[in-house]
Amino acid sequence: MNEGLQPFELQREALAERLKLRDQWEAQVKALNETGVLEILPEAQDIGVIGIDGKEYPIPKYNEILSQITPEKMEILEKKLEQGFSKLLMVPMAMPLDVLIDRYKRELLKHASEGKLLSTDNTPLDLNPEDPLYAWDQYKKADIEGRLVYYPKQFDKTNHQGQTKQELIDQGDGWEVRLIEDIDIPAQGQGQTIGERKQLEANHTSIEYLKATQEDIQYQEEQGLTPEGWLTKAISRLHETNQQIDDYQGKGKLCYMFGSYFPAVSRVPRGYFNRHGRQAGLDRDDPDNRGSNCGACSSVKI
Repeated sequence: MNEGLQPFELQREALAERLKLRDQWEAQVKALNETGVLEILPEAQDIGVIGIDGKEYPIPKYNEILSQITPEKMEILEKKLEQGFSKLLMVPMAMPLDVLIDRYKRELLKHASEGKLLSTDNTPLDLNPEDPLYAWDQYKKADIEGRLVYYPKQFDKTNHQGQTKQELIDQGDGWEVRLIEDIDIPAQGQGQTIGERKQLEANHTSIEYLKATQEDIQYQEEQGLTPEGWLTKAISRLHETNQQIDDYQGKGKLCYMFGSYFPAVSRVPRGYFNRHGRQAGLDRDDPDNRGSNCGACSSVKI
C-alpha cells in the first residue's frame, strides 16, 4: 500500500498511525456534526461553519490535515506526542463565539435531560435547566467587535501583540487543527513528567503559564486554549463520553485560557463547571491571579 512513497511520506504516515489520526478525524467530524456545530454550506457543497465575515469555512479534510505536516512540523509533533499530546481537536475559529456558546449550552441541556451529564470521574452532575451556562456579558460579540484578542505575547492593555479573530481568518486560520493532552488539569505537585516535560499544574497565574510556553524549552511550540478551543473540547467530550471537563469541585480545575485576552479590561478567559451553581461557566480572571483550584491547558498546532 505504501509502495512508491518517499521516506518523509512514510514517516508521516507512521505518525498518523500512532495518533490514530484518521479515526480521530472521523470522530471529531461526527461530534461536531451531531452537536450542530457544523452545517451544510451551499456554495462549498460541503459541511462546515459560517464565519463572522459571512463566508463559508468547510471543515478540513483528513488529507488536508496530513498535508500540513511538513518535515519541520513532523519533528515538533513527534516530540509532543511523546510528551502526551495525542488528542485531536478541530476548532472552528471563524465561527461566531456566541453561536458556539449556544451549541455548548444545548449540549449541556441535552445530556442533563437524558441523565447523561457526568464528571470525568463518572460522577453524575446536576444541571439547572433554567440557567445551565453562565457567560460573562463581555463575551457577547467580543470576537466580532475585536474586543477579544488571540495568542497575545503578553497581557498588556496596549502592547499585547495578539490578533483579532478577523486577522486570524485573513491569514488562513478559519479552522485550527490542534493536539491536546487528554487529561484533567493536575493539582499543584501532582503533574507527571512525560517525555521530559512536566504537565502544567494548578496554582499558577496566566502570566506564568504564558511565560512558560515562551521561555521554557519543555513547553516549546505550545499555546494556551482560546474560548473557541475550550468550547470545542467541552462539546466534543460531552458527545464522545458524556463527561464535562474542568469540574473544579470534583476531579478537575478551572481552566485559564491564556491563548486569549480582553485587553480593554485586562482579563483572561476561564471555563469550568460549578457543582454548587449547577451550571457551566465561561468568565474571566486577572492575568496575575492564582488559586489551588485554577490551572490551564495548552495545545500544539498541526
